[in-house]
Amino acid sequence: MVAVEREDEQAGAPAGELAFKAVGVKKHYPGVKALDGVDLEGYRGEVLAICGANGAGKSTFAKLLAGVETPTEGEIKVTGFDHPVRNAAEAEQAGVLMMHQEPLIIDDFTVGENVWLYKLRSGKDIRPWAQKVDTNSQETREVLRDVGLGHLRTNQLAGDLGPGQRQMLSLSRAAVTHHKIMILDETTASTSEEHFKDILDLVAREKAAGTSIIFVSHRLNEVFAMCDRIAVLRNGKLIEVLRTADTDQDEITTLMIGQALKALDRPDAVDVVDAEPVVAVRNLWGGTAKGVSFDVNPGEIVGLYGLVGSGRSSVARTITGQKRAVEGTITVRGQEVVLDSPGTALKKGIAYLTEDRRLEGFVKDFDNGENMSLVVLPKMARGGVVDGKREKSRIRELIKEFQVKGGPKTYTSSLSGGNQQKVVVAKWLEADPDFVVLDEPTKGIDVGARANIYQIIHRVAARGKGVLVVSSEAEELLSLCHRILVMRNGKIVGEFNPDDEGTDTDALIRTALHSDEAEQ
Repeated sequence: MVAVEREDEQAGAPAGELAFKAVGVKKHYPGVKALDGVDLEGYRGEVLAICGANGAGKSTFAKLLAGVETPTEGEIKVTGFDHPVRNAAEAEQAGVLMMHQEPLIIDDFTVGENVWLYKLRSGKDIRPWAQKVDTNSQETREVLRDVGLGHLRTNQLAGDLGPGQRQMLSLSRAAVTHHKIMILDETTASTSEEHFKDILDLVAREKAAGTSIIFVSHRLNEVFAMCDRIAVLRNGKLIEVLRTADTDQDEITTLMIGQALKALDRPDAVDVVDAEPVVAVRNLWGGTAKGVSFDVNPGEIVGLYGLVGSGRSSVARTITGQKRAVEGTITVRGQEVVLDSPGTALKKGIAYLTEDRRLEGFVKDFDNGENMSLVVLPKMARGGVVDGKREKSRIRELIKEFQVKGGPKTYTSSLSGGNQQKVVVAKWLEADPDFVVLDEPTKGIDVGARANIYQIIHRVAARGKGVLVVSSEAEELLSLCHRILVMRNGKIVGEFNPDDEGTDTDALIRTALHSDEAEQ
């Protein structure tokens, strides 16, 4: 393993030593108490999870510890630093490294330059004695291998990387950046299952080096796989801190949302013996997709599973007009269509919900009302003029129907991830499409918001629409879908019925990873 050299006093310190202490921490924004008197400690050589529903205050706490925000009241002290952390520069000096959900990647920089990004500022590290780095060195390649990116060239531009690769590239900086505390704020939201092992390996190395790791996440299976303790926040208050070995997912979920979460039964598939498919795809080539064929029937929820680079996103974007098909046909309700743009796709009854809601899902400078009505404004217009009364009435109905926090005039960008996703879903479903493609629909949202999204998907299918859910989470697709298609190397290599014996996450992952004799 390649790692930045630790400070002498840290290297000799025993694991379990106090790393930071938060006392009476409050953070207030206009009209909102994001944190309300939180007392919490973190220790060296351990992984502390911070869990909570959207808006519970977990990311706010992470930002306070990293110096990105300043407490309204209370303080956070880092062991070995003279005074409470007051800004990001002081947090860096204290040895706090924060890895964000949206990774800081400079597209016009090479992969190697992005690895060493923090040491390239003004040509030097924050330590004046640090040596100039070689971004194309053997050390850089070893760092990339440690996070599953050993196949990348150090001199290729980072702008060509996918979401999962960008997140892992960001995480690679942990090996070359001085730190005593590492915060992972929803950093697994953009990564796929094969990269999670790389993250586990990274965390194991950090623990062995005596780092205190803070893991902010909605993914409870990952929390239990990685963490030693779990701190649960709800409505800005610290509810409880439990050892992972002494609790389970049901208890943590109940603590997070204040009640037990009812299991959602997958709706029965519609009888399709004589039904015409909503969408039929034949021999589709586009992006990394190679000769893909499948049907989606009325009322059917079909999952599309695959690892990074499998071609699942290429299929999603090609059948929704985001990309032009090189070859093949797409048929909607029996009529062959040519989809040269997302607008054309929508006119033909196909809607696409992007996996990157912050970049492509909504307009940041628009409020909830403006974002929700954006797609259907022509339907609300008379003589080219939008009927404002009708628009406002419908927006209020949508906010209630989709359980969106905040009113019509609340900026969507200010909402939690789960509520942002509900706004995006509401916007596209208001167009009443026949076929809906949802690309990673629950990425970065908590268990309560996930349940809301699942209910919405169930309602869409119950109305006889076709639904395609693209996801890197096998467990999610098994609980949500009637059929699951598995992709590898641009092709569909397997089809599963979740109700069949032997169909589980292991079966899906093995199919996505390994070639078989039929394929050879």
